[in-house]
Amino acid sequence: MTRFFRYLLPVVLMGSLMLFVGCSDDDDSGPTGPSGPTLQEGMADVGDTYLTGGTKNITADALFADITAGVNLFMIDFRSATDYATAGHIANTVNWTIGNLPDNLSQIPSGAKVICVCYTGQTASWACSFLRMKGYDAYNVKWGMCGWTSDPAVNLNKWNNVVPNGGTLETTNNPLTTQYDLPTFTCNAGTVDGGITEECNEQFDAGLKYIPANDVYAAINDSDPNNDPFLLCYWTEAPYNLGHIPGSYRFEPGSLGREENLMYLPPDKQIVVYCYTGQTSAQVCTYLRMLGYNAYSMSFGMNAVTDRADILGANDYHAPTTDYPVVTGN
Repeated sequence: MTRFFRYLLPVVLMGSLMLFVGCSDDDDSGPTGPSGPTLQEGMADVGDTYLTGGTKNITADALFADITAGVNLFMIDFRSATDYATAGHIANTVNWTIGNLPDNLSQIPSGAKVICVCYTGQTASWACSFLRMKGYDAYNVKWGMCGWTSDPAVNLNKWNNVVPNGGTLETTNNPLTTQYDLPTFTCNAGTVDGGITEECNEQFDAGLKYIPANDVYAAINDSDPNNDPFLLCYWTEAPYNLGHIPGSYRFEPGSLGREENLMYLPPDKQIVVYCYTGQTSAQVCTYLRMLGYNAYSMSFGMNAVTDRADILGANDYHAPTTDYPVVTGN
């Protein structure tokens, strides 16, 4: 009997070890399984990495220098086909809609610097954010075609027609206190990269979400707190302290990671993101809507509220002093 147990013991131990290893393999389902972040959390981490590095814009001067120097560029114009052809566009740009951007990724050359341009930098910023989260070296042309040329026949006066509404500003610091879970998430993509494509494709097909500054003020001044949006001011501290839309919460640029401030966003309320020009806020909204938040970018940012130079600084729009060339036709 003693000899029997002596032989049996190694067999039992080996079986237990195999069972332990087998159970460990079953439980370890990779970076989006129980031992790692969920798919939604993994997508949030990718977007946070991008935003932490700073949203990406390129000036007309810098872009023209790249063109002149022969930099490997792939340039996408997101304006209407009519305006692209008749008003004029930057030479060698392709004309896409943002809705077909996710389907056209295979046309972007490997290693190219991707330039996104539209009328004012608003739409191109949504595209830029998506491309960045997909791993492309993408940039939004600051101010859009209004930064490329002062010719109203080309830029259609899109930025010159922005008139500040003179809405009341406050200097109160509104602290973030209440924490929430992430929004309900139904994406079934098998990978984080696939999830980014799926969710952004869905939001682009549904139409980009903007809200005019006048509508924001109408909501916060109608004496009905139930329809007040959550106002996310994506600024540094100094301009926020000089004046911001009443009730705004300040989020330091690059602080919207899930281990930082993402938990302060209500998942069941309209979130209005604003910046100086609406270009950075659009890039932030691409990220938030991808995760399931009901986020809107305030069109033209604080340029649509005030012309105070101490608040806007270099982000106060002025027509460019250099008119760079355009071509017409398709």
